[in-house]
Amino acid sequence: MTADSTLRTPPSGPRDRQAHVRFDRAANRYEQHAGVQVAIARRLAAQIADQPLPEQPRILEIGCGTGLLTRQLAARIPLADWTITDLAPAMLTRAQDTLRLGGNARFRVLDGEHPDLPACSFDLICSSMALQWFTDPGRGLLRLAGLLAPGGCLAVAVPVRGSWPEWQQAHDSLGLTPATLLFPCAQAIRLPAGPLSGGVRIEPFQDDCGNALGFLRALKGIGATTPRPGSRPLTVSQLRQVCAAFDRTGARCTYRIAFGLWHRTPGRTRTGHADGTRHDL
Repeated sequence: MTADSTLRTPPSGPRDRQAHVRFDRAANRYEQHAGVQVAIARRLAAQIADQPLPEQPRILEIGCGTGLLTRQLAARIPLADWTITDLAPAMLTRAQDTLRLGGNARFRVLDGEHPDLPACSFDLICSSMALQWFTDPGRGLLRLAGLLAPGGCLAVAVPVRGSWPEWQQAHDSLGLTPATLLFPCAQAIRLPAGPLSGGVRIEPFQDDCGNALGFLRALKGIGATTPRPGSRPLTVSQLRQVCAAFDRTGARCTYRIAFGLWHRTPGRTRTGHADGTRHDL
């Protein structure tokens, strides 16, 4: 493997300042708390392995974290031209230090919602458990789809609205609102028909977290503690009541994971956004 590492300063912005710093701090302990994330990455990699990819595909991964999906893909795709990206430099460094990839690999700090990449196209663009941090997942997906080669595959796994219903119900029972991240609705990651074929399927994954404290520790352990915009933190007393209510329901937390899988059809058309951005598809 040859490695071309290009680490850049992450772009500024409210979302970036909140999220990537927390993930940087969690880089060394992330995989100790990422049981559900491992299962989801394994499921997504199995779906990708069933797709008709070239023998040595050009792969772009968005939000690699410590390399959970990358590792699963490398076990199924022996040789590839890899572009591995994340917004958190420490996460990217951790991945680069631990991954063993066949072929050529480059690691870049990149905002996957606004990918600043040289003119290129990819046979596979993939992402596991990252697009929920996009400001607008739908537009972000369209930008990524614009980087697909003809016949290329776009494959993502994203937690969507309705995830963590047990945590929500514990708050509802006390008339409180969670401060945890509000996941995107499933409709937000559906792409228009036409140059892209495919769709989205929802699958449940259950996290047997043991108790509320285990659930919260796991979120902190993976760096996923960016608060919901406009939310107010609970008081210590309120949090204790929520934790008790959560534990009474069985201390399990269910994820609703949207698996999106699309292929770019042959031909060349133009798509546009309300903000004036246009993409080749």
